[in-house]
Amino acid sequence: GRSPEEAKDCFYVVDATGLVGVEQSENLTPEQRTFAREDDGGLSLLEVVQKYKPTMLLGMTGVGGLFKESIIKEMAKSCDRPVIFPLSNPTIKAECTATQAFEWTNGRCIFAS
Repeated sequence: GRSPEEAKDCFYVVDATGLVGVEQSENLTPEQRTFAREDDGGLSLLEVVQKYKPTMLLGMTGVGGLFKESIIKEMAKSCDRPVIFPLSNPTIKAECTATQAFEWTNGRCIFAS
């Protein structure tokens, strides 16, 4: 297994202002501070996907349509089976739909909502 520090380093938390960075510490909850990055604070979700090449996106924002086609397609370039979990409810607030995720990954994604 991984140490807690190694496991934490596998997560990139992005909020409305971009990748959560240590410069935001005074405005973050203790739980959010755990994931604040020393580098690249403020990168957009697309920039995070381009730079760090994640294999999974978890959506818990309540921002319908946040997972844009460009983001999903970028992720699918470096991941054979991207995992896409737009978890916000109701459906109108989901970050993307199953139809979109499957279309943008040519049916290769693993999807749950």
